[in-house]
Amino acid sequence: MQLLVDPSALVGFSLVLVRAGAWVMVCPPFNSPAIPRRVRVGLAVAMSFLLAGRVGAAVGDLSTVGLVGAMFAQLLAGFVLGLFVLVIFSAVESAGQLIDLQVGFSLGGVIDPLSGNMSTPIGRLHQVLAVALLFAINGHVMVVRAFIQSVDAAPLGEIDTGKVVESLVGLIGIHLAAAIEIALPVLTALFCAEVALGFLGKAAPQLNILVIGFAVKTFLAFTLLAGTLMLLPESVDSLVGRSIRAVTGVFTG
Repeated sequence: MQLLVDPSALVGFSLVLVRAGAWVMVCPPFNSPAIPRRVRVGLAVAMSFLLAGRVGAAVGDLSTVGLVGAMFAQLLAGFVLGLFVLVIFSAVESAGQLIDLQVGFSLGGVIDPLSGNMSTPIGRLHQVLAVALLFAINGHVMVVRAFIQSVDAAPLGEIDTGKVVESLVGLIGIHLAAAIEIALPVLTALFCAEVALGFLGKAAPQLNILVIGFAVKTFLAFTLLAGTLMLLPESVDSLVGRSIRAVTGVFTG
């Protein structure tokens, strides 16, 4: 029994696998260590089987040097695709870290066993809720569809480096603005509490404002946090949509 394999499809499978592997390792929610490694590898292989024919048809004749260059281009394309989603998605966690910094919880940052990085309590809570909301609004389907569209737009991984830099700078600005907008209600209340505690410290110097302030700010943070979390579904949906539009512009440019 002979198994016939189309050489162009095999090359296409290899190229897509390189792009999908880089994308899965960077792009949320698939980059989370909470997702087993075999699941991520299986997703990359399955997408490579699906898209191998499309890329193989656009490959043509490649030398060894050309094949290595094409694999590098695919690796860069997958990394850029995942990085854009990661940058804009991390705005939700940054909002929680801003609240932690203002309250004082950032002093108690511990190593997150899932990511292996230092994480603050409210920042980690925002990150977990953002991942859950991403699945709830079918954001993972949007991200996968964006990957497929990038393959259709640039089968060989061609990207416009000028647009990559321009879009990345724009997304970083959106990241900062979105983090402040999400945390703004709590940050405003905490700022007012700081001012009130300052006047209280002047009026009654014998009070331990440091201890009282920590208790007051903790109470305000947890009281207003519920209102902030109500904004997360719309924020996650908007942020994912912006990142996908930015990626699409880079690959179709």
